[in-house]
Amino acid sequence: MSNIALVFLSALLIFWAFPPPTAESRLRTLHIGPNKTNRTNAVEECKINYTGLVTVYDQQDNMELYKLMKNQSVQNAWIGTYGGNRSMKWSNGDDVTFNRSFTGGCGEICCAAMTADGYWDSLQCNETKHFMCYKQDVGRKSYKYSLIRENRTWSEAQLYCRQNHTDLVSIRDETENEQVMKAGEQYNNTFWIGLLEDRVEWAGGGQSAYRNWPSNLNTSSRYPEAIMDSKGNWYKNTGSTSFPLCYKSFIHVSKNKMPWEEAMNYCGNHTNTTGPLTIQSENDQIETERELRRTVHNITGPVWVGLRQSRLFGFWIWINGLHVGNYSNWKEGSPPEHQMSEHCGAIEKVHGQYKWVDKDCRNKYRVLCERK
Repeated sequence: MSNIALVFLSALLIFWAFPPPTAESRLRTLHIGPNKTNRTNAVEECKINYTGLVTVYDQQDNMELYKLMKNQSVQNAWIGTYGGNRSMKWSNGDDVTFNRSFTGGCGEICCAAMTADGYWDSLQCNETKHFMCYKQDVGRKSYKYSLIRENRTWSEAQLYCRQNHTDLVSIRDETENEQVMKAGEQYNNTFWIGLLEDRVEWAGGGQSAYRNWPSNLNTSSRYPEAIMDSKGNWYKNTGSTSFPLCYKSFIHVSKNKMPWEEAMNYCGNHTNTTGPLTIQSENDQIETERELRRTVHNITGPVWVGLRQSRLFGFWIWINGLHVGNYSNWKEGSPPEHQMSEHCGAIEKVHGQYKWVDKDCRNKYRVLCERK
């Protein structure tokens, strides 16, 4: 019997004995580097001591970084933004695979609004408009759309949608464009959708359309290589040195593809890992998706995680002994049935969403491990 099989058998014995723990923020931590430095050295210092200069994904991240700076009496610090080519980004991190072409001009930073006939306007993001949110339900292949009849800037609309729904709406094809248009068909004016266009990119390939420029800051001061001040606002650095804001990721992505059992052994024996990735909460899922979206990985297919089905009993269990608890993210909304499943668990992009799927254990995919 292989080592993997022995571990899995042991896990069965404790399946009902121990509930899965909560695991808030266990896959990523935030840090301030010890020295003031220029932007180039800040990037290198974060790479050497942690994983990289921080990508700020949402208001919660921004608040955590602000608190970290306040606790250490730091007045300003580098974040991971830098200047790239003008590009479009969906608020939720989806790839931009479809657009109706902006009309009009808005300057250096633009946000998209849909007109009553389904076309998109290019507008200044500080204008106030109604906006379309979406809700992502487990097991659904489509979204539930909600038009919010409140006037807000694009960033304010993004915050509202993230707090009360899933995010500002993204649109992946002509069919979804029609669906969004119909969801707002009783409203004859333009409304915000989740598309932003600017020159901001993130060190390490992070994908984030969150911005926290002060509302009174002119466009020319919204410089891609930004610092965060002691109030959490972003500004152009004026040439002085600053502390770096770094993050450490506890997710490792293999470079090579391998069968599931070989992948489990790889994670257990690799120098910098403790074992295969387990997803114990929605927070874990979010951090995993963020890592998978990083452009440096160039992931196009499924990736193995430490999830397998008992061929004897039919339930799914993590390789470290934790059963699949209150949180799951299966493609069909529930675990694959025992007699119809392929026994080994992976994460795959399905209709734009990262879902848990069952795969033939002999297939060769890259694997996600947990870092030390």
